Amino acid sequence: MEERLSSHPFAGSKTGEYFVSDDGKFKVPAIMLNPERLKNIRADLASYKWKSPDFLLATYPKNGTHFMWEVMTMLLNGSADNVTQPKEVVMIDLSPVEKSEEIIPSPRVLNTHYRLDVLPAEFRKGKTVVVVRNPKDACVSMYYHEKNLSSKLDPALATQSTLAFEDYIQDYMYSKDLPYGSYFDYTEYMWSLKDEPNVLLVFYEDLKLNPAEVIQKVNEFMGTNRSPELVQQIAEATDIKKMRIAKEEAKPSQAMQKLTEQMQIKDFNAKDMNKVMAHMYRKGEIGDWKNHFTVAQNEAFDAVLAAWKGGKDIPFTY
Repeated sequence: MEERLSSHPFAGSKTGEYFVSDDGKFKVPAIMLNPERLKNIRADLASYKWKSPDFLLATYPKNGTHFMWEVMTMLLNGSADNVTQPKEVVMIDLSPVEKSEEIIPSPRVLNTHYRLDVLPAEFRKGKTVVVVRNPKDACVSMYYHEKNLSSKLDPALATQSTLAFEDYIQDYMYSKDLPYGSYFDYTEYMWSLKDEPNVLLVFYEDLKLNPAEVIQKVNEFMGTNRSPELVQQIAEATDIKKMRIAKEEAKPSQAMQKLTEQMQIKDFNAKDMNKVMAHMYRKGEIGDWKNHFTVAQNEAFDAVLAAWKGGKDIPFTY
């Protein structure tokens, strides 16, 4: 497969910052918010001791992270009420996990976009839910995330607001240089863990098409033992339109204010951040890629999929 360096401001070739597997054979570009903050996050991850009541949610970006985090947190809370805390508070890529205990204490759902083998071994001790989404829809969703959201949250990402889809899809198909590395490498590795007893792998499309059924599997895996009635209520409450409205209408919380301070976003307050986070829930549709890919782009993407030996057994829904 052809490879290319990326023009992304946080590309590994630009920052020189990577997370590396225990054996040193695999590395992925780090999400580079600023050097001092990344240094603190690395130190925090290295010293962290896993708390047994917690869970980990691991996904490649735009593979249903917010969707599943809300589901898992509602199961933990025993309630289908909207979750007012932002998941970014307990996103170990962005916030020191030890400090986040002050805002969202255990038991809780930590989350990450890093593949498990580049994280410290402590983060492989608990139960982990992995969500996988078809790569074409994930590509389109990540494009809009970069263009419409990332550019607002960090001045270093301002150039992403003018990102052309043609350029982004080329990076997505051929570059391992993007933050978190290649979708294809990530998904191939995480798919290899699907039979591990402490891992539950689910497909985003199944969560969309059969939410109650998938949420019940998560309920059983987490051992939360919630009733079928509550599982159904959670399925209804986590409809993407309802989640978007709930976030838009939410009163600024102390957790959101703390997150804004931690992320050091200038000229932002908790209310501003609420509005931005609401746009995390864009469409969430299956097959939206058909509205964006040209015939030539689809043919090129299919060629990449055909050459991807590690993905041949993964039953994607497009």
